[in-house]
Amino acid sequence: MKLKIQSIFNYLKSKEKKGLRPIFFEKIGDQNTSRDERLKNLIKILEKNGFKIKNKK
Repeated sequence: MKLKIQSIFNYLKSKEKKGLRPIFFEKIGDQNTSRDERLKNLIKILEKNGFKIKNKK
């Protein structure tokens, strides 16, 4: 069995063809971003997309 690795762009395109759209796909940081900054960015993005976060610091 041969596994095929797709780029993120191709993955999202294939999902759109099936009628599925990602709710959000945003970058929260890169390899130089600290863990705390990534956590804050993730919480911000989730709240922006309608999630409610309990016990946030």
